Amino acid sequence: MDEELVLTPGGKRPLSLVKQVNEGESLVGLGGVMHKVDQRRSADLFAADIVDLDRLGDILELQDVRLQAENTAALGSGWIAYAYWNNGTGNSITSFTTSWVVPPAPSTVSGQTIFLFNGIQNYGNNYGILQPVLQWGVSAAGGGSYWAVSNWYVTSGGQASYTPLVQVASGRTLTGVMTLTGQSGSGFSYTSAFQEIGTTLTVQNIAELLWCNETLEAYGVQQCSDYPAGGGTAMNQIGIETTQGSPALNWVPVSAVTDCGQSASVASNANPGGQIDIAY
Repeated sequence: MDEELVLTPGGKRPLSLVKQVNEGESLVGLGGVMHKVDQRRSADLFAADIVDLDRLGDILELQDVRLQAENTAALGSGWIAYAYWNNGTGNSITSFTTSWVVPPAPSTVSGQTIFLFNGIQNYGNNYGILQPVLQWGVSAAGGGSYWAVSNWYVTSGGQASYTPLVQVASGRTLTGVMTLTGQSGSGFSYTSAFQEIGTTLTVQNIAELLWCNETLEAYGVQQCSDYPAGGGTAMNQIGIETTQGSPALNWVPVSAVTDCGQSASVASNANPGGQIDIAY
């Protein structure tokens, strides 16, 4: 029998590859696969700035499962409107911050799922995206006809990991921030968090995160009123820092789906203090 597929901000994935990451746990990359590890044990491995892969393999808590490509959507499927900036400065990004207000609920419910987030992506054969995500509807993390937040790391190889959902109210201001926490050779470590919520996803030993985005992603929309009421979201107070300070930004907007007038536009390239407007 085909394996059940579940929804993530990155398309549908096999259920066995989607995992909740709880407090006190981290994600660690090994051989192109992400593994869930007790932070108390993984911290010792990185303290000396050396990743001992043989020793790391001894403490893995997830089985090494591989994706059957025909069972999953490609990363980025469902991206409706977004803007991106690629870090070509040669200096590593140390933080990426964005604030936005939780929109009103959609006026109709058709089983849709809406994701709004700032995210940062790496490259390679099995690339992934780290993202603090605001969600309406149901995903692999849970949910319903309400807004909730979670931090995700989703790879093109099919794996997806998330922190427990926390429900939030319309009108609340959120600040999603991703932070570089360490480097060991070509392996980089990051956290993703909502400053106001308190849950954090820790990801270790992945390729450097370079490609920043502000994104509206949606699935199961049957009519335009399935999008949030209010007409749009301002992704504002954008700030990107590198090891050499605040780089000049030149965001590129992409309006991939426009059947309900959706669009992304650049209100300001300032750094800090930039803004991307997403209409829906």
